[in-house]
Amino acid sequence: MSNKRLLRLIKKHGLTSSRVAALVWVERVTVEHWRQTPGGTGYRSMPDGLLELLEIKLGEKPPRIGY
Repeated sequence: MSNKRLLRLIKKHGLTSSRVAALVWVERVTVEHWRQTPGGTGYRSMPDGLLELLEIKLGEKPPRIGY
């Protein structure tokens, strides 16, 4: 599920893997793994916390205050 949200954000904001990586403080190759199709070699699911961080930085979601 998180990867579909990631791909939607990439398309909507015209992001590159390098830009996504810089926004969430990971290596570009990590984003490349997240962009792959489930079942593909190297496929990884993007952690929910990093997806939320990306959404906040892109103005898609307000930051959560408190716990």
